[in-house]
Amino acid sequence: MRYAVGMVLIDAPHSALNMLGQTGVAEENRVEVKKLRRGRDMYTYVSSQAWRYWWRKTLEEHFSWNMSPLFRTEKQVFTGANPIKYDDDDVFGYMWAPKTQKGDEGGFALTRVSPLKTTPLVSIFPTRNSLTEDKGFASRQEGDPVPYNNEFYSTVLKGAFSLDLDSLGRFTIEYKSGYLNLVTPESIETLTQNVSKKDKVKKAIDRALKEINYEEDYLQPAKEIGVKIIGKEWIMPKDIRKKRASETIKALRYIFGGAKQTQYLTDVTPKFIILAMFEGGINPFISEIVYEDRGEIKFDSEVLISRILEFKYLLDPKKLFIGKDKGFMRKWEDELKKVKNSLNEKGIDVVITTVGDAIEKFAKGIEAYYG
Repeated sequence: MRYAVGMVLIDAPHSALNMLGQTGVAEENRVEVKKLRRGRDMYTYVSSQAWRYWWRKTLEEHFSWNMSPLFRTEKQVFTGANPIKYDDDDVFGYMWAPKTQKGDEGGFALTRVSPLKTTPLVSIFPTRNSLTEDKGFASRQEGDPVPYNNEFYSTVLKGAFSLDLDSLGRFTIEYKSGYLNLVTPESIETLTQNVSKKDKVKKAIDRALKEINYEEDYLQPAKEIGVKIIGKEWIMPKDIRKKRASETIKALRYIFGGAKQTQYLTDVTPKFIILAMFEGGINPFISEIVYEDRGEIKFDSEVLISRILEFKYLLDPKKLFIGKDKGFMRKWEDELKKVKNSLNEKGIDVVITTVGDAIEKFAKGIEAYYG
């Protein structure tokens, strides 16, 4: 299994990109940012859900992706669960559970494990070095001003991701969570043969097939674009898989979003990025390559070199892309040269360039993987 993996740094000099909301009646005019604890310290963060939402919106706006509609029940919200028609259902995964009749005991759901996996975006600085409380007053109305408090921060956010290039555009029909991506009339007997309460599950699947308009919404579109149907798998044509994979990565160059942009306008495009392709799904860039030391953000070239050499046999192709904005962390230039020189001697090509150029070149490598 080939994975496109990466690490990004986002400069957030005056930001409140993901809010926890109000924390109690006593502080109804106080809004906090999201935080997590690590050891004795607290760190602000942007949830994976929020980052993925920005990513989705960027793909829709910049690459004209056909996005899956959202449906809501009393306690659930779900997408169309159709990766043949909708690009984002393929890349971001889904869970869709059809309505069950009263008294039904047979569970059934279409689910897909997302090929794109992400960490949260976590502050490198702890809150004691990065968090500020903005105290203000709403005073445009008649009467006394109304006080409010709002947290925001000045930090650099670090996140990592992994994109499964083999599962993207490839859908399975197996009765287990995450792998029942599709269901067909022909597959019902196979799906229920090892399931307790077989008849009730079969009835649920029958109702689901009627509800999702299998012929019109799945089978006919699949035939029109040349989807291969081989046993329990449906495989999209290479050109569609290539497009979806490369554009997912390219979207990082233009990514936008975040809360409180009216008050704390922040550019959330990466200012630093490391990209590579590995077999087996590891991401060696997640921790300790970039860290905080006495109020400064440090880049540890030795750790990166060590990680790459440790997993060199999984690195395919033997190539590492590093992109850095010219105005970001100017002191890192020597450390980056050390990475390039050391890994070049070990037969690994290191491309050090701008963020946008690194993303574009890496995306071309992804396209080449699909042939």
